[in-house]
Amino acid sequence: MSRHGSVLILGVLVVAVFAALVVVSESESQAPRAPAGHRTIGWGQIAWNFAGPERWAMRFRREHRKVVALKRELREQRRVVLADPQVAEAINLAATVYGNAPTLWRKARCETGGTFSPHAFNGSSSASGLFQFLPSTWRSTPFGVFSVWSPYANALAAGWMHASGRGGEWSCR
Repeated sequence: MSRHGSVLILGVLVVAVFAALVVVSESESQAPRAPAGHRTIGWGQIAWNFAGPERWAMRFRREHRKVVALKRELREQRRVVLADPQVAEAINLAATVYGNAPTLWRKARCETGGTFSPHAFNGSSSASGLFQFLPSTWRSTPFGVFSVWSPYANALAAGWMHASGRGGEWSCR
């Protein structure tokens, strides 16, 4: 084989290798890419975006504590409301007639200290009932002729006060 033949074969081989590299690089550029995060593997631990199992476990425990607290609060509220169904019915009736359901529930919870007792009494201010009406305020409502201890009259009077623009007379907002 002559020198020209060897150079020609070597040139063909170089072109073939170059063509193969071009084809491989084009096929890799069209291949699906890995997700945007950074993955580290070592000593039995996998981290994704620099957050390992400890961080994910800590996040789970934090969120789980929130869920447990919300469930506890729901059980407590359910227990209180189911203990005296007339109170729930009275507040819902006032909310249906006058509106402001979340406000009425929030004020009843605040004014009774979370007990929703229609027989709540404040000795220092003589405020009475589910929404803690002062005697003078109670008499100024259309429901002042009824007993302040009636959950229905008390809730309807509170709803009427809110509808009349007198919702700011309570210490609980």
